[in-house]
Amino acid sequence: MKKDRETVSLMQASDKLFRKYPQLLLPIQEGISKTEEYKDAVLRGKKVNREPEFFFPEKDQCFTCNTPAGVVEIILMSNRLVFERVYQALAYRCEPTPVLPSVGAGFLSGLINWEKIHRHEEEYLASGKTDWPDEFKRFTADKKNYTDTLILLSSGPYSNIPAEWVGLQEEEWIQRSVRIRLYHELTHFICRKFWPEKKDALRDEIYADCIGLVAAFGNYDTYLAKMFLGIEKEQYRKGGRLEHYAPECTEEDIRTAMQWIEEAEGRTAAAWQQSRWKSLAETEQNKAIFDLIGKIYCQ
Repeated sequence: MKKDRETVSLMQASDKLFRKYPQLLLPIQEGISKTEEYKDAVLRGKKVNREPEFFFPEKDQCFTCNTPAGVVEIILMSNRLVFERVYQALAYRCEPTPVLPSVGAGFLSGLINWEKIHRHEEEYLASGKTDWPDEFKRFTADKKNYTDTLILLSSGPYSNIPAEWVGLQEEEWIQRSVRIRLYHELTHFICRKFWPEKKDALRDEIYADCIGLVAAFGNYDTYLAKMFLGIEKEQYRKGGRLEHYAPECTEEDIRTAMQWIEEAEGRTAAAWQQSRWKSLAETEQNKAIFDLIGKIYCQ
């Protein structure tokens, strides 16, 4: 996808990221979300007097994407351990909740951005006004003023599927995996904004995978769609993503997933022209992908 502004190295921008989300400086440990240190950092915006426990590799990136639902910030990480560390800090409140190997991305909303609050405080006081406690209440009464939507991406193989299973060289599969993840999470972002009432965790995952596959390959490959969930020959392969949304992975869960895949396949076939898509410029391809979301998701 074309970036909407210059890509920023996370290594260079890490100090700013830590100011936005101070929980990234806290250790990952059981029960920490209930401590005063966590509450001071995340809920009260107090400075964390700790050095970072991890560093972003030089090739890690941060950029934004324009979508029909607005702008969203993307963080792309190349190191799996760093990705899991950031995911646990932001999604699991610094608790050591395991991140499944098949989970390589996350769509996070409602994150408190303390840099926005502190910047507003500085501007407010610089204007000569002094009643910051009241202004703080007014400013934080609207979550749009101080919360962020963030997409976390890892650059490993999608759903932890080896390149040879897909029939691609390792480098190409990694590139396509990142594209699948990006559009998968952008689909969640758009759908939650426009159709919040139409929410089913498993269905949403299948439709997001559908959009990701179309964006990466130009068509919806249901064989890959099933493989991503861990469904092979109508049986479940342990370690697949299905258990993240249906922990028991019963026969009924498998049938439900396959029905959603068949529905997505039918809707995509009726709304998508692969040959035309390949002839489009990149910006036009992006628009076509976003249009497809509305055509297949909200029917």
